[in-house]
Amino acid sequence: MSGRRVTVTRNPVPAAGTGAAGPLRPLGAGPDAEPDGWAGPGELHLRSIVAGQLSLAGRTLAAAAGILVGAAVLPSLGEYAGIGAPGVWLVLCLAPPPLWALLAVTHLRRAERIERESVRTVRDGG
Repeated sequence: MSGRRVTVTRNPVPAAGTGAAGPLRPLGAGPDAEPDGWAGPGELHLRSIVAGQLSLAGRTLAAAAGILVGAAVLPSLGEYAGIGAPGVWLVLCLAPPPLWALLAVTHLRRAERIERESVRTVRDGG
């Protein structure tokens, strides 16, 4: 062994098809970060998708909370309307599950639309 010291700044390039990790990046840098610290187009594209989907997730959670609050308030409203306990429980058993399923399908379609529109924007150069 030689006494010479070498500073290693990145991992060796993996052999083709090994699936090993790529070069080292500074802490906090995304996978597509430019070497000088500026965000590359891929990272900005990913950030816009994540921001749109987080906003959508917040709206979906608010709607799910609304369904839960509505289910909690329904028995007391049923007493005032004169529906009676059996009718209120029937509504509580039959109404929320389809609403949640509809909410889930709507959320999925909107999340996919956000991805498609973002990819289309990048592809068209906008």
